[in-house]
Parts: sequence; structure tokens; C-alpha cells
Amino acid sequence: MWRVVFIVFLIAHAGVHLAVWAMPAPPDAPFDAAHSWLLGTQRGVALAWAIAAAALLAAAGVGLWAHAEWWRTVAVAGLAVSFGLMVVYFHRWFVFIEVVNAALIVALVWLDWPTQSMVGA
Repeated sequence: MWRVVFIVFLIAHAGVHLAVWAMPAPPDAPFDAAHSWLLGTQRGVALAWAIAAAALLAAAGVGLWAHAEWWRTVAVAGLAVSFGLMVVYFHRWFVFIEVVNAALIVALVWLDWPTQSMVGA
């Protein structure tokens, strides 16, 4: 069961990146995800960064589904790219997922969690 949860999480996380950064914010939106406190409004940069994060996260999910040994490395890379994207394009709504990204990076790199027996890879 944990394996399915992680696969779904990784692929859904990829999809959210595309949904948030691929479409322009409607006029009544509370914020524009493509507006950076550091870079200003740089939709192309934000979109390229989001596509990179999404591709890595989705690849990690597929790798876990296929029992590939490399899924953890790709997941950490995707989570790190996601973390960086949300730091540069920070909004207070991103705080929760920033904590989740950081916790998962720590869990995957230093705590060796989830264990191989939990997820089968």
C-alpha cells in the first residue's frame, strides 16, 4: 500500500507543478505563481523550472512503479528542484509543501525512508 501512496504522491506532485505554473493566473487570483520576489514576473523561467521539477517527480513515480533502484535519486532531485522553484517564486501558500519537500528530502537521503520493504524498491 505504501508503494502506491508514494507513486500517486510523486505523480500528483508533478501534475500540481504543471497546473500551477503552466497557466496564467486569472485576474481575480490571489497571487501569480510566475511572479518572483527575486526575478520579477518571469513566466518562461518559472514554467521551465516547473516542467523540470514535474518531469523528475513523474519519472521518480514511474521508477518506483517499475521497481527501479534509481527512483530515490530522481525523487530527491525533483523535490530539490521543486523546493528551489517555490523559494524563488515564494508565496505564503507554498509554506506547507516546502516543509513536505524538505522533510521528504531528509527522509530519503539521511533516514533511508521509506524502507525497501515498505515500497519494494
